Amino acid sequence: MGFYSIFLSIMTLFVVGLIGLISIKAKIINEAMTDNIPRFIMNVTLPALILVSMQLPFEKEKLIDIPRMFLVMAIMYLIQMIVGGLIGKLLSCNNKDRGIYQFMMMFSNSAFMGFPVMMSIFGQEAVFYAALANLPFNILVFTVGVYMLDSRSTSINFRNLVSPAMVATITGIVFYIFSIKIPNLIAEPLIIIGNLTTPLSMVFIGASLTNVKISSIFFNKKLYLISILRLIVIPVSLILIIQNLSLSLIVKGVPVIISAMPVATFCAILTKEHDGNINLASQGIFMTTLLSLFTIPIVVFIYCNI
Repeated sequence: MGFYSIFLSIMTLFVVGLIGLISIKAKIINEAMTDNIPRFIMNVTLPALILVSMQLPFEKEKLIDIPRMFLVMAIMYLIQMIVGGLIGKLLSCNNKDRGIYQFMMMFSNSAFMGFPVMMSIFGQEAVFYAALANLPFNILVFTVGVYMLDSRSTSINFRNLVSPAMVATITGIVFYIFSIKIPNLIAEPLIIIGNLTTPLSMVFIGASLTNVKISSIFFNKKLYLISILRLIVIPVSLILIIQNLSLSLIVKGVPVIISAMPVATFCAILTKEHDGNINLASQGIFMTTLLSLFTIPIVVFIYCNI
């Protein structure tokens, strides 16, 4: 895929996000409605998308690809953990803000933005791999991620580790292995509902940026470093490490795209829950999301041509 095609795919998603921002500014939608969009996506549209996208003809190679992709994911998280640890030492700030910066390095927007971008680049088949790649994210974000944002947290809420998306992924794998086909009467509505994931995700990202004070973002020098590391250094490092592995383009590509995503929206959600610096979390999401419009096509171009 050429640079222009990649840029056009990402730009299309950002235009939808811009519509979300304009809609909330024009009071076509309100904050209460916006706050409920992630819940609707995570509990309804994303599980539907995962389930129908895994309705593929059985291929033994895909089962072999699963542990291979988890190996690449492990490398990705190791890189992000190392960079996050270095950030903690490089930036002079209080413990809570340091935890937010480390969270930004560790967790990217793999669901709300990752799924749409991967679908636009690799097609519907990418959802099969992206759903599997999201399993370790769910586990780590509610364990390591919560600890980063609140070092006083000593317990794990195991309910948070089980989600409709995870259930849909496991169900989809079982259906795939045993070639169980969902009846058209159920599959067709699921397809329609699942197709809402991409536009709703981008509308939410756009609308969620309405309260960010843009003028204050560009005076925070630390966010420039965060953006460079999150959007360029981490994905390019991953590409260089895995380039010689004899794996398919999509098996290596899904983790690369995930690593190139902006800061996870969970950063703001969990920071608010743990009484952290919500403005800093929102600023990090805004800046990396804005810059990713230009960096994602560059990373994908490097990946496809290295």
